[in-house]
Amino acid sequence: MDSALNLREQRPRVPWAVVAVGILAAVYIFAPIVALGLRVPWEQLPETLRAPATQDLLRITLSSAALATILSTILGTCLALWLQQLQRAAHAVRLVVYLPLALPPVVGGLALTALVGRRGLLGPLLELAQIRVAFAFAGVVVAHIFVTVPFVVVAVDSALRQLDHEVVASARGVGMRPGEILRHITAPAIAPAVLTGAALACARSFGEFGTTITFAGSMPGLTRTMSSGIYLEREVSADTAYALSAILIALAVLLLAAAGLPSLLHRHRAAAARTLSPMNTDALRALTAPSVTPPKVSLSAGPHDVTFRGGAITAVVGPNGAGKTTLMRFLSGRLLGATVSAQRVVMLTQNPGLPPTATVRQALTMVTKDEARTEELLDHAGLENLHHVRELSGGQAAQVALLRALAARPEVLVLDEPFAAMDVESAARWRHLLSVAAPDRTTVLVTHNLHDISALATDILVMEGGSITAKGTARDLLAQPPNEFVAQLAGLNLLKGTVTDGTFTSGEIVLPAPHVDEGAAWAAFPPTALTADRGGDLSLRAVAAVGGGDILADAGPHRLRVSAVAGDPAPGATVRCHLDHGAVSVYTRI
Repeated sequence: MDSALNLREQRPRVPWAVVAVGILAAVYIFAPIVALGLRVPWEQLPETLRAPATQDLLRITLSSAALATILSTILGTCLALWLQQLQRAAHAVRLVVYLPLALPPVVGGLALTALVGRRGLLGPLLELAQIRVAFAFAGVVVAHIFVTVPFVVVAVDSALRQLDHEVVASARGVGMRPGEILRHITAPAIAPAVLTGAALACARSFGEFGTTITFAGSMPGLTRTMSSGIYLEREVSADTAYALSAILIALAVLLLAAAGLPSLLHRHRAAAARTLSPMNTDALRALTAPSVTPPKVSLSAGPHDVTFRGGAITAVVGPNGAGKTTLMRFLSGRLLGATVSAQRVVMLTQNPGLPPTATVRQALTMVTKDEARTEELLDHAGLENLHHVRELSGGQAAQVALLRALAARPEVLVLDEPFAAMDVESAARWRHLLSVAAPDRTTVLVTHNLHDISALATDILVMEGGSITAKGTARDLLAQPPNEFVAQLAGLNLLKGTVTDGTFTSGEIVLPAPHVDEGAAWAAFPPTALTADRGGDLSLRAVAAVGGGDILADAGPHRLRVSAVAGDPAPGATVRCHLDHGAVSVYTRI
């Protein structure tokens, strides 16, 4: 695709009535400002601006707003970050933090007076330290901070809650420390929100009046700000009050425009077509191999008690909701309450979890701590042409995420459908790498792909209903499936029945089983062993055609695939079939 092509997404449309109300709201906000502008004596503005009283108002307003904004931004950002660590208590803390937004300004001023006023709770301590807050310039700053901190918290807290949790979890999983995650991932991601919160706090500080005048008063040259000056001036000279209002509005507009400039200049990065180079499997294996012998991994968590062989790939299979993800999260330490014998466990989910504000090289260097090694990894993986994370397609991001997980040299690697987003060629390259490097580490692979299992897995662990129902070698479980899910995965039909006197019985299907113990048993066979035959001894009920001359049919409680069906039998029609007994494997449940 032409890199010069300007890609723009179609924006969603809203009903005309909503647009009309939105325009009305914009006019409602803008009209009073326009009306005020018509009353401003613009010819007197330069004189008003040069007046000593105006200079004092600007000095106090700008200096107090600057100090309050800096402190509010620091306090509000840290408070928002702390809120993310809380769980149920976060709602109560947010309620308290947002309270200044709902309080009448005079009440806020009285509350500050009750705390740090001369007769407030902390008044004696402040007096002992010879610190004066109320009715002093410090009181103006304190009042502004009280009012503006919630603006920063709202902006930053909202950004943090929109941050993909997998990005942070992935960074923690590959060994990044909390400070590194904050500096390299969280801070860049929330920087626009911090800037927005700071701008809103500063603009609110420019206009703060009620809390300030109640707590710090309105003493000329000391605590009188533009807002209080305008309030007092309106009783003396309306023209001067309008001129001061115009100056204050201009300051706020300049501030908000400057804060919005980075977003305006931000360039949207669309997924770009990049040519990937061949992979050097041997070199990449050497660069990602752990320095220790792959450990046997034991996991004990409630009903789960399992051991994974070291230096082998274990495929974890089961239907949706079987508990595979929960087991993997226990294994990787993301869920507490499990006892895991391994230490360096890295989990890669279907979400790549790459930091969205970083380049591919930066994302890898966060793990390697070595730019030279990062370049080697990218070169040998054939990903050296990839640049910014936001430009990656889904398949490219999946490859970078897998490389990043391997770059951490984990002793245990937990993968959840790692090839699902990749194209066939890319998936084959990475599948080959994992196969070759399998002896280097203990790998646990969640997959629904038979090719992944047959090409990679040594063992299979089967889950169903939140429990582990079977575990064994891939060869055994694919040949003798323990349940219908594994049978479908292996492309086999499965019957459940009983063995009595060397005969397997499941409904009207009777098979010889001379060497199978009596009791509950299973019979597995490929669809080609069950063929449509008018002279056949089995009667099945057709369900649906599946293409290639095959249909699905019911045999009692079992749904089987029948091959070589002539025509397209109607659902519910009886289909006579023949089962080749020689192709059937009868066995007791594993």
